[in-house]
Amino acid sequence: MPFPVLCHVFQRSGQWTPRFLVGALLASAQPLAGVAAEPLPASLADLAPPPPLAGPQLPDHMADQQLRPLSLEEAQQLAEVNHPALQAAALEVESREARLEASLSAWKPQATLKSSAGLPALALEYQYSPETSYPRGELETNLNLEATWLWRDPQRDARIAAERHELDQVKLQRQFLHRDLKLQATESYVELQRADAEVDLRLAAVQAAQSNLKISGARHGAGVAARLDVLQAHAQLTEDEALLASAKAQQTITRRRLARVLNLPQGVVPTARDANRRQGRWTATLEESLAAAFASREELQQFLAAIQEREERAKEALAALQPTLSFFVMGAWSQASGNVLSGASTIESQFRGRISTALGLRFAMPLSDGGTAQASARRWSLAAQRQEHLFAEARNAFQQQVERAFHTVHAQGDTLELRARQVATQQEILNLATARYEAGVGTQQDLIDQQNALTRAAVAHAQAVLDYNLSLAQLHRYTGLSVQP
Repeated sequence: MPFPVLCHVFQRSGQWTPRFLVGALLASAQPLAGVAAEPLPASLADLAPPPPLAGPQLPDHMADQQLRPLSLEEAQQLAEVNHPALQAAALEVESREARLEASLSAWKPQATLKSSAGLPALALEYQYSPETSYPRGELETNLNLEATWLWRDPQRDARIAAERHELDQVKLQRQFLHRDLKLQATESYVELQRADAEVDLRLAAVQAAQSNLKISGARHGAGVAARLDVLQAHAQLTEDEALLASAKAQQTITRRRLARVLNLPQGVVPTARDANRRQGRWTATLEESLAAAFASREELQQFLAAIQEREERAKEALAALQPTLSFFVMGAWSQASGNVLSGASTIESQFRGRISTALGLRFAMPLSDGGTAQASARRWSLAAQRQEHLFAEARNAFQQQVERAFHTVHAQGDTLELRARQVATQQEILNLATARYEAGVGTQQDLIDQQNALTRAAVAHAQAVLDYNLSLAQLHRYTGLSVQP
């Protein structure tokens, strides 16, 4: 495996030569395979997006909204198939492939067929007497066939090589767009999971406040509780209901955000089928994560393809002053027929034809273009050097991303465990406060405070799950490594 060695070079040297960069990264990088989106399964066939040019539906048509539970895997699959940006990227790849195919046709022989027919010499001569006048005219037909094969053309070779690298850049653009859309779908989905969890927690708090209000009312009626306890329970219920309404509004917003990322049909509202829980663990070391990121980041490979493309453009510019050599085969056939004068008043029809062929070489050598080729080549060379500096900047930025995500995942994993223990502790404290209140040795305010503390701890735990899963998804996006269960 070249990952540890590559990572060691990153840490020790900090700066590469362009040739070593190209060799090391391209040797360990994934092949340039197109990200072919699989068709939607039968269970998701009704969630295909509307036509791109279809107008938006009016609100009246959206009255009957359909709730559709989706798993995280189904959400990612819908994003890969439905998102218009990814579909547009796929069409761009096909367009560049067609352009390259057109350029490759320059290697094939070119054939041209020309034909003409007309009256090149038409004249009418008259004598003094109409009986001795005569017409004279000919009809001429030509057919030319020429086949040429351009055997040596440095500009053609450099242009085709540059277009190959352009196609590689477009394919890489589609690949990291695919990864970004998958990350967007994951982020929107886990945010919806967190919103669902908070709605459930707020609903449980409202139910507990309702139960507390009912108990306080009964104790007040029995004369064992003050009116203040009833008012406090009622105020707590109002506060919990307001928080529940806010949580439901946030849930609606996150559902619409997920529907937009998945490009679902109008009227379909996605819901999270998976529970809000920890999605896995990151077992790779920082060295392995950095090595995988440097080897699999399409952005870095795109910079390398851009460097090579600009170098080929410089060669193409200089090739304008280099000679070209081509083979040609030509064939020509001509025919002329018409009426000509024979004698004083006799007119005869005459026919004549000619066939010719030619075979040879054509050599062309530009002598001077006033310095245009050199200037253009220098421009492309400077553009290639600029891409090298951008590559170094992007490499450093990616390294910081991976390091930050790596340390964040481990820190948030510890925070998640602490939040889980905090929820268990608050639940135990609430049980003790409830027992003390029922025994008459505790106050209702203590019960309300502990119930709020438990709700806040549970909401904080749900947020910790969200933060951990988001960092885990980002680290997977940066490195391409799998998350262990």
